[in-house]
Amino acid sequence: MPKKRIVKKKRVKPKSAKPDQYFILVTGVPLKNLKELASALETMNDWVFNHHVNESRNDFAAWAKEVLNETGLSEEIIETKSIRELELKILKYLVNNYI
Repeated sequence: MPKKRIVKKKRVKPKSAKPDQYFILVTGVPLKNLKELASALETMNDWVFNHHVNESRNDFAAWAKEVLNETGLSEEIIETKSIRELELKILKYLVNNYI
């Protein structure tokens, strides 16, 4: 019986933005990648979140698409309207794609 070859998935680090493309929260805190965004969402208050995600825009989805070239994630989070839901979707995306 032939041996099954186990192929290990190569671990790739999540993309980081260049300093001039960091996401700057309304509070002035810079974020350079999705991991930092997920971490920031963990303690983010409603005022900050609603400044970036509201009826007219989703700054996080736009940044993921335009700067990080994470089109799939952007499409998944564009309609997300809660901090916890957004945090979970980003963490799930990171686990499924990078960890």
